[in-house]
Amino acid sequence: MDGCHTSISKQAAGHQPRLPKKLIVCCDGTWMDRDNGYKKGKLQNPSNVTRIARAMMSEDDAKHPQIVYYQSGIGTGIGLYDQILGGGTGLGLSENIREAYGFLGTNYSPDDHLSGPDSIFLLGFSRGAFTARSLGGFIAAVGILTRKAMPFFYDAFLDWENVGKDGYEPRFIDAYCAANPDEKLDSKANQPDPAIARSKKARAIDEYMEQYKKHLLALGLTQEAQIKCVGVWDTVGALGIPVNPFIQAAGLPAFIKEYRWYDTRLSNVVENAFQALALDERRFPFSPAIWELDEAGTTNLRQVWFPGAHSNCGGSYQDYGVANITLVWLMDQLSGNTRPPNKLFDPLDWIKFDDDFINVCFRQTSNYYAKDSSGEDYNGWAMGKVYDSNTFPQFLTGSKVRTPGLYQKMDYNTGKNTGVPLKITNECIHSSVRARMDLAGRGVEPQEWYQRVASFFWRLITFQKGPKMYHPQRTPRGRGLITLPGPLYGWELIDGHPSHDAPNMQIDMSPGGIKQVHWEYKGKAKCTTRVMKEDIFAERGYEERLLLHDQEIANKIIYSNNKWQWFKKPKMEHHWSKTF
Repeated sequence: MDGCHTSISKQAAGHQPRLPKKLIVCCDGTWMDRDNGYKKGKLQNPSNVTRIARAMMSEDDAKHPQIVYYQSGIGTGIGLYDQILGGGTGLGLSENIREAYGFLGTNYSPDDHLSGPDSIFLLGFSRGAFTARSLGGFIAAVGILTRKAMPFFYDAFLDWENVGKDGYEPRFIDAYCAANPDEKLDSKANQPDPAIARSKKARAIDEYMEQYKKHLLALGLTQEAQIKCVGVWDTVGALGIPVNPFIQAAGLPAFIKEYRWYDTRLSNVVENAFQALALDERRFPFSPAIWELDEAGTTNLRQVWFPGAHSNCGGSYQDYGVANITLVWLMDQLSGNTRPPNKLFDPLDWIKFDDDFINVCFRQTSNYYAKDSSGEDYNGWAMGKVYDSNTFPQFLTGSKVRTPGLYQKMDYNTGKNTGVPLKITNECIHSSVRARMDLAGRGVEPQEWYQRVASFFWRLITFQKGPKMYHPQRTPRGRGLITLPGPLYGWELIDGHPSHDAPNMQIDMSPGGIKQVHWEYKGKAKCTTRVMKEDIFAERGYEERLLLHDQEIANKIIYSNNKWQWFKKPKMEHHWSKTF
């Protein structure tokens, strides 16, 4: 009877198309663990990676399963050794990449002529963003290995990681043939010559990897796979993974060069790429890895700058005022709310979220201010605290102000700056930057007690009445010894208003008759484009819903200002009332 049932079930399955699923990999940042992470004896504040994973529904409206693989950040293992070396040096990154790839290799189903392929989404923050982007790069280069090839994944990973290096011989085919000697003749035939890549030119390396992938496809050892989206918060690693200064004292360099982002290009295998970037992060080792699109690239790329430091952008501070904005921004991108108007909605292209999660985000921030020992009130949308992250011992490595729109190419082999500006980066400035400037938002605030003491005495001797207001365009004074240049130094805000040198609480914040608010570069540095647009909200998206929780600002911006251009003016319908 069992055999009969099995036969019938197989026969039925053969006539029923498989429902494609969504495989969503969420890679958290250093020392971040949604389940067991503790800081100073308390459960740590979850990052945006944890929060966005919790916001995802188990299936979409078309019943496609949404399977989430959450990976805690490096440095979260058991024992002091893992926590110090993992968190301080990046040890364990390769293992994280292998584990995430193993999840995809085990669960991915390709196109079977009856059903389409599964959808892949890769998300991450900080070094988790590095993991997600590395994973995406490996999939673009090699594909998703088949089950019989998966035992030799690490060899393929090393081949990709070491392509073009002098003295390195590819390992994957040798390892596969050692385990499958009867296939040695076919597997060894038509192997690409590794000498092709040894010129160390990007084009030669690309050519070798294309031949490498074609060879595996011909042997049935890998399969093509498209990546629906790579979505990240503030990728670090442009110079290599930064090493904690205390661990540097033990003889390690400032960066682990094995993990570095010299090649910032995007493959056409990635359909969408979104990155939220921290405008006010200034730790020298935390240089952002800006994506660059090839001139013939087809990826929908969007990179947006937000106020705040690294952990403001990716979450983990108690004050989620800024992190909420970057969270809902990425939710809008991933849900398809910002897709081009001429692109039809396909549920397999996007992620379905729980709409009520916005209420959780708002309560989290308002509850923090209700319990804040300083007695501060919740200041509203875009007014969350922006912290100075350059604390001890990180400040021992120096500081470097970020430079939106002005980043340059790195030499793929040496890691040195070429002086050639990145071309197609599709960078924008988020509207919360302008709101924080015009509505008297506070500037970068001290995080540690010694920073607060130093800040107090500095204000005392310079006769400052209170904390500085937010001014990312600030001009350096005293040759940079007194005041560092702001991250938007040299950029002029074009919004129809004559000046933004001081906050204007009465400003109507309309675009003053211009077509779209934007920033124009008036400085002297090299740049490919001298204009960065202000990012516009998706109509009725998650960003708009979060803003509408702040009744005072929402009334001013939406209902009393017909010319407001952050998003289209919504109709006054009853369903908006539930968001307050």
